[in-house]
Formats: sequence, structure tokens, C-alpha cells
Amino acid sequence: MKEYFENLKTKVKKIWQRIEFKKTCIAFYNLCRKVYAEGYNKLNVAGTYLGKIGISANVVSWSGFVIGVFAINFIAMEMYGWALIAILLNRICDGLDGAIARSTKVTDFGVFLDATLDYVFYGGVIFAFALADPVQNALSAACMLFGFASAGCAMLAYSVIAYKNHSEQQLNLDHSPFYLGGIAQGSETLLALILLCLFPSWFSVLGVALGILSLIKAFSLIVAAYYQFVIVEFRKDK
Repeated sequence: MKEYFENLKTKVKKIWQRIEFKKTCIAFYNLCRKVYAEGYNKLNVAGTYLGKIGISANVVSWSGFVIGVFAINFIAMEMYGWALIAILLNRICDGLDGAIARSTKVTDFGVFLDATLDYVFYGGVIFAFALADPVQNALSAACMLFGFASAGCAMLAYSVIAYKNHSEQQLNLDHSPFYLGGIAQGSETLLALILLCLFPSWFSVLGVALGILSLIKAFSLIVAAYYQFVIVEFRKDK
């Protein structure tokens, strides 16, 4: 374990020395956010059109998931270029199904299906990187899955209680439970997947970083839940 983290520390130092890491990442992150926002608007237009011609949101959800399974397979086989294409197509389908639903009718099953398939897909991608290089990636993948599962459980538990209580902060059923605000959301997740496919040797570093971010997300939701379900309710009672 100690040797692993020493190697991890050495890799981080080398990356930092090779480029102006912080400035480059901030500029790239801002660019990706802008592209993501523009793409989201385009998907809304396309989803509205597809809804009008009778394309089902659930069909698009399943189609995107099948493409995502191919991405998992490509990563495990270390075919990262093809994996990136499949991931991008999967994310496009994920944007389209929501846009179609909003333009036609949002259903409880549709929201459930969208969230569930997303969780399975993301978990599969992490598992695939472990399969691609078990010696190098297994520990980072375990760290990432630990954070991912923690954040996922916290988000789902929060949404269930909020919906039950009909609170003002309850889950917006127009979106997947992934989108409750804060870090580690849609654009950040997509950026991480792109970076992992472009620089698969960075997985041991990025996996730990993403696992930590997901844990921060989980604990931030615990704080939000305490405020909403304890403090706010106490004030209402008074």
C-alpha cells in the first residue's frame, strides 16, 4: 500500500512539472463547461423534434445504455479511441432522452430508468479500467467505486426522503437524481471520462481524485439533508 501511494505521488509530481497543470486544467475545464452548455441546448432542440415524431424517451435510454456497454468492452480491451466515441454517443443519448421526455411527458419509470442505467454505466466504466490493467488500476478503481457508491446512495436516499416529505428542496423529476447540484455533476463527469480515455495511464491518479470528490459530494449531501430535514423542519414546528 505504501509503495503504491509513493508511486502515485511521484506520478503527480512529474505531471505537475511537465505542464502548468493548474492553469491548463482551469482553461480546459471552462472550455468544456461552455461546450457542454451549448451542446445541452442543441440536445433540447433535437429532443423536442424527436418527441414530435414519436420517438420514445425510454427507447433512447436503452439505446444509449447498449452503446455504453460497448464502451465498457472497448475500455477493457484497451481500445480507448473507440471507447471514447461510444461514451460520447452514450452521453448524447442520455441528454436526448431527458429532452424528449420534457417535450412529451415525464414519467416515474422514465426517471427511474434514466438514473439506473446511468449508475450501471458509470460503475461499468470504472470496472472496465480495472480489467484493462488490474495491477496498475485496481486500487484506484476500488477507491473510485467507494466514492461513487457513497455519493450515489446519498443522492438516492436524499431524493426519496425529500419526495416523501414534499419539501421545497425535493428532487426535480424532470432530471436524473445525478443532478442535485454541487460538484461531480454532468459536465465534470463527462470531462473525467474524456480525460480517462485520452490519458488512460493517468487513471491511477484521476481515479483517486474522483473518488475523493465523490466522497466530498456524499458528505455535502449529508450536511444538506441535516439542514433540510432537521433544521428546516424544527423551524417550521416553532
